Amino acid sequence: MKSANAYKVTMKEIADMAGMSVMTVSRVLAGKECCSNKTKEKITKIAKKCGYVPNMLGRSLVMNRFNTIGVVIPNIVHAFFPIIVNAIEDALSPYGFNTFLCCSHDNPEIEAKKVRTLLEYRVAGIIMMPSLRSELSKKTAELVLNSGVPLMLVDRTIKGIKTDTISWESENAIEEIVDDLYKKGCRKFVYICGDKSEWKSRGRTRGFIESLKRRKLSPQAMLFCPQKGDIETSLKNFCRNAKNRPDAFCCAADTFIDETLSALNDLNISVPQDAALTGFGGIINSVNSRIKITTVKQDADLMGSEAARIIMKRVLGNAPAELPKQFVKMTIPLKVEHNESSDYRPNVRRKHLA
Repeated sequence: MKSANAYKVTMKEIADMAGMSVMTVSRVLAGKECCSNKTKEKITKIAKKCGYVPNMLGRSLVMNRFNTIGVVIPNIVHAFFPIIVNAIEDALSPYGFNTFLCCSHDNPEIEAKKVRTLLEYRVAGIIMMPSLRSELSKKTAELVLNSGVPLMLVDRTIKGIKTDTISWESENAIEEIVDDLYKKGCRKFVYICGDKSEWKSRGRTRGFIESLKRRKLSPQAMLFCPQKGDIETSLKNFCRNAKNRPDAFCCAADTFIDETLSALNDLNISVPQDAALTGFGGIINSVNSRIKITTVKQDADLMGSEAARIIMKRVLGNAPAELPKQFVKMTIPLKVEHNESSDYRPNVRRKHLA
């Protein structure tokens, strides 16, 4: 019969019932080789019957480390980040490690508090997806490195921080999108993204501008829209006052697709008949779209599993020869998924603005 309160069943009580020493019971329950199989079976059978739950806190205090990896993500609602976390957990499981998940809400101050909490709980390592204002995350990253805890930066990097990183080859993917639209006849590009201070320096934004420069073009507009609802307002105002109607709308993230489509619909601009539309991320969050959106696919599963693999090598202190002693700088290629939304042809007759 199981105890009414399994947490009150101690190793000493199990040792008394088994007629063994506490040390022997401790070693058996910790999975160490210390005695015969018969003795192991006897102890584990009693522990199971009593509903014994090991005290990981006590074991971790002795080791001064939990078998836990702290994971800090900027957003728990966007489907992209939970996919990474799920991949991390799957990859950590064979090592017997768990995750301690924190959400920074893309706020550097909250991020700093969360990371300090993880350090106070003595996590074995931290996988961090910095806030968009990554320059403000620098002190937080330095705190982790100065503590001696392995740090892995995922999705976004922090300038001046030398640690293991995994990021995307965003510029190449944007180049492919711009090149495809240019060949189809697009010349008047509008770029739609979030807050200017957060998005201006991002790889995909730089890649977009540079891709146009190589074709002797410049964006007809860069719409920085920090708040929900800003895209519709900004896009409508711009298009209604523009001397030349845009023929390509490039969203910096798939999360901007819904508002962009809604605004274009109100402007009586059809996609792709009147203009091309593209996203970025590969996780389309659109209930309004009746067409498939051209977007950049990000392999979130691969990013999460690689992050877990590398940080565990650091935590366990057995980094293989292929991992540099200083830091890993991995970039994951992106794949453009061409769909109907970018199949714009300039010779198709256009509608007038609403």
